[in-house]
Amino acid sequence: MDFGKKLFSQTLIRGAQEYPDRPAVTCRDTTLTYSQLKMAADRCTVKLVKAGFARGDKAILWGFNGIEWIVSFFGIVQAGGVAALMNYGLKSQNVSDLSKMVDASWGIIGGNTISIADKDAAVKALAEGGIPVQHIFPATAFVGPDAFAPLTAEETALLEEALTRSNPEDSQVIIYTTGTTSIPKAVLQSSRSILSNAEGAMEILKNDIGSSICLALPMFHSYGLMVAHCYLAMGRHVHITPLLKPDTLMGMIYEHHITDMCSVGAIYSMLTTMPEFEQKLAGQLSMCIVGGGFTTPVEMMRFEKLLGGGKFLVGYGQTECSPVISVECGADPLEKRAVSVGRSLPNHEVRIWNEGTGFAETGEIGEIVVKGPSLMNGYYGLPQEMQAIDQDGWLHTGDLGRFDEDGMLQFAGRIKDIIIKSGENISPVEIEKALLEQPQIREAKVMGAAHPIWNESVEACVVLKTDQLDEDDLRARLKQKIGSFKVPSHFFVFDSFPLNENGKLNQRLLHKLMLERLYESNLSAALDEGLRILDLRVLNRSYVIVSSCSMIEQLASQLGFDEEKAGKIRLSVEEMLTDRIDNAFEENGIIRMEVLLMPEWLRLRFTDTGRKYSLEAEDASFSAKIILANVDSYSSGENEKGETIYSLDYVYDEGFDVKDYLMRFKEGK
Repeated sequence: MDFGKKLFSQTLIRGAQEYPDRPAVTCRDTTLTYSQLKMAADRCTVKLVKAGFARGDKAILWGFNGIEWIVSFFGIVQAGGVAALMNYGLKSQNVSDLSKMVDASWGIIGGNTISIADKDAAVKALAEGGIPVQHIFPATAFVGPDAFAPLTAEETALLEEALTRSNPEDSQVIIYTTGTTSIPKAVLQSSRSILSNAEGAMEILKNDIGSSICLALPMFHSYGLMVAHCYLAMGRHVHITPLLKPDTLMGMIYEHHITDMCSVGAIYSMLTTMPEFEQKLAGQLSMCIVGGGFTTPVEMMRFEKLLGGGKFLVGYGQTECSPVISVECGADPLEKRAVSVGRSLPNHEVRIWNEGTGFAETGEIGEIVVKGPSLMNGYYGLPQEMQAIDQDGWLHTGDLGRFDEDGMLQFAGRIKDIIIKSGENISPVEIEKALLEQPQIREAKVMGAAHPIWNESVEACVVLKTDQLDEDDLRARLKQKIGSFKVPSHFFVFDSFPLNENGKLNQRLLHKLMLERLYESNLSAALDEGLRILDLRVLNRSYVIVSSCSMIEQLASQLGFDEEKAGKIRLSVEEMLTDRIDNAFEENGIIRMEVLLMPEWLRLRFTDTGRKYSLEAEDASFSAKIILANVDSYSSGENEKGETIYSLDYVYDEGFDVKDYLMRFKEGK
């Protein structure tokens, strides 16, 4: 069957005709059969049409996974509209902004992080996004007591007219990307793109798909939406839950004897660590689809062993491809599945592209590009130069990969994640794999950070299996596997990595946290050596001395010294400069004055080429005595040029932490 030429409504029609009494969707304690799902969706469509819903209208669908969500989705697209799928975890302002972005004129609100606390606040968020209040409905309005009531002749006519409004090429779904850009893009998908993607995935998985699936993915995400359509198109039973909690998922799988599961690696990892995993899930699940793969081949092998006969099948994709690009099947040997992301969908063309040289040969790394019926219709509202599909119809994924000799695609990282250190291109994925082979490391993410000399430094974030990390030993081990220049400069240990609402790594937030840790680490090292914050050349002029001393006094106040101590610091600096200018030079001269922050004290350092100034001598000058009376510590020496260096140190007031002060100053606090 060519699902790529069909509409979403035809999936419902076929299900209701071929297996009307078979369970289609279950959420919590509610189950709809295929005939009930079609009846509820049809009535939703009729209600929208009666309310004035027109062809091409965009409706925000904002809620947790649920029966009402699925019914509302089918209701919108059957009415010829566009369902804009909103992340249920967004803040009100984000929802308003994204509604405006796509010119939405309707809204359906299910349970979400805003509405469960304040229904009026959720309505207000959509209204501020430009949606008329009379066009905003609660999702529960479409699953009420009349959801399965037969349509009247008039309503049947309205439904039949609505079903003629769309064709398979029309944009009927908007999914907001959750990628690496600060502003999400609105991806336009059609029934053709989503259903042809489901068709291709079904062709690869036809011998692996069981009778039911636990869909542990948010349905506002392209991956969750496609898998749901894949299983519904095959007449299978789809189980969903509003929130992706491991204990809820485990209970659902065990109670309903579910055969398949689809989720991300983090969810599977949490399930396998639960005390009842072996009792309730081992031996029950026969197929587990995982998006993005596992952190290491060894981890996948371990999970499969824990599963007790079931298989993990890895898929790879992008929202722009609706979303699957490749997926594995159960017939693939474990050693292949552990290091690949599967074969490309049969009704698509996937190639490896290198700018300047063209398509790559087997085994060569380059950008993954895709052509086929699953491609999006484009990004809503963006000009041609910002679209990801080129003039020849290839979607440029921005991901790196290569095909092995068996046609299995291997993922090699993101193009934009490549770290350029001293002119060398470094793949974070290579370093991450080397890190994850170390017995003390559970998770690893390698990222670049700006560096004044190397352009970028290599930095690693890790989650440990052990209590401590021996960095010297780890560096030595890594040098045996990768080039020395690829070994990370720092290893930042986290209890866990931040995840987004889809259960995927929140790389943007992790990178921010890493940069904060790096700044703090560099700051500590700089303070230990003396962080120079001021470097002045003081001329032999009295007015220059006055202004310089005033600057130092203000700085001392900012560093937590009280008024009396700041005044003493100014006085000692003034006497130092006056005496050096009077005694070190016969004519005009220059004295270098540096201000350094140390971990426990403020250091003022003076350098000149005059005769050495001895503060310790019994016949010390009046100025020297003033200086000694006001400093906490004094020392002198010579630099490599033979110049005399004088250091005046002032201990910070109790309770003042200079590193904390600089961290807060950086954050503008």
